[in-house]
Amino acid sequence: MRPVPTSEIKYGLFHLPHAPSVKIAYSFYDAPQSGLPVVMLSNSLSSNFKTLWKEFVEHFRDSYSIILYDQRFHGESPLADGFDYYGKGLTFEELADDAAAVLDHLGIARIHAFVGLSMGATTAVVFKARHSARVGKIVVAGSGLKSAAPGSEDVFAPRIKIATEGPDGMANLAQLTLARWFPGDPGKKFLDDHPIRRDEFVTMLRDATAEGFVACIRALQNFDLTPSFDKIKQRGESKDVLLVAGAMDGPLPDANKSMAKLSDANLAIIEESGHIVNVQKAGEFNELVDKFIA
Repeated sequence: MRPVPTSEIKYGLFHLPHAPSVKIAYSFYDAPQSGLPVVMLSNSLSSNFKTLWKEFVEHFRDSYSIILYDQRFHGESPLADGFDYYGKGLTFEELADDAAAVLDHLGIARIHAFVGLSMGATTAVVFKARHSARVGKIVVAGSGLKSAAPGSEDVFAPRIKIATEGPDGMANLAQLTLARWFPGDPGKKFLDDHPIRRDEFVTMLRDATAEGFVACIRALQNFDLTPSFDKIKQRGESKDVLLVAGAMDGPLPDANKSMAKLSDANLAIIEESGHIVNVQKAGEFNELVDKFIA
């Protein structure tokens, strides 16, 4: 990434007021005295902001002030003593309130847009429902509506097993995750054509902690966005929501079509893309977001 010409990069690490043992790392691309609208970005499971959003920041940093942060126990947000990672884990209500705490720490009352990917996209919906006065538009990329119904297959159980089997668990999971994130021939071609980005993603996945991985999976195993979408719809804010899915991202395209009908939100399906649409199809994704939040 080239040096930022107009922005001052602020980096920090702070204790959450509502969970004092937990620290959250953030970076703020801000152009002092510019009055630029603020956009906040929220990460997927097993990722960190330094790797995940490079293309987005490159595209938007001269038009918006950008907040990036690592969700609990991911990236540079460290593990916390005494936390029940493998049992209770986390909820999306907690993760949404963590995002609000980042804004409080930076002294920002309201952001122009919240853009989330995967787990971060689910966080964006809950944030909009719980903190409506603090955000304008949200971009929900790669989220489903709810976790698997009781008695149905839990897709996360095999991943937890691999991740927690010894010190190399997350490294063993990395290649499986990469193949799932960038599926099929288009995904393989992207990774082959972008070896530096491929290696950055592998390193990111290997460096993720099993504790943080499982703690956030507990949120993904126990969520339902229906009440959040109902609140957004009742407030007349449905058109403040853009749902985005990669056409090759398993069941998520169909799930997002159903979510759009339920919520009256805007919908975009990005062809020949898997889960990490903001990277694999960065140009198309950024153009969609640009037009939506303008």
